[in-house]
Amino acid sequence: MPPMPDLTQSKVDYRLDQLSKFAGILLPLVVAVVGAGYTYEKDQSDARTLQHQQRQELKQVQYGNLTALIPLLTSQDASIRLLCMEIFTSEAKKRQAPLDLVPSLKRLGKEHSENQSEAAAAVAAAEAQSKAEASTPE
Repeated sequence: MPPMPDLTQSKVDYRLDQLSKFAGILLPLVVAVVGAGYTYEKDQSDARTLQHQQRQELKQVQYGNLTALIPLLTSQDASIRLLCMEIFTSEAKKRQAPLDLVPSLKRLGKEHSENQSEAAAAVAAAEAQSKAEASTPE
């Protein structure tokens, strides 16, 4: 009499074969989902890093402008103060003006009537810069 085939073994083999096929389909899907999640997080992190770097660079430019404008702003020569206010206005239009100088500009406009209109223009440009910065998402 021939030996009987082991039905239990064939069921196990059948199940293993099914699991192998299922894993063959599922594994690439899992790898794709994990890869997409990693890529998304990496892109978000890179965007935050870029924004941080841009803010730092802008702060450095504004600090450089501050240190360059202070000697001009404190000059006794009216034409040099006028030049300072014109530079400040120009930098404010590029969002690079040091807004810490606004109180000084206001005071100079009051104390030196010959520079009053330029001081007012510089303050208005600073206010426009401040509004633009406030409306820019972080």
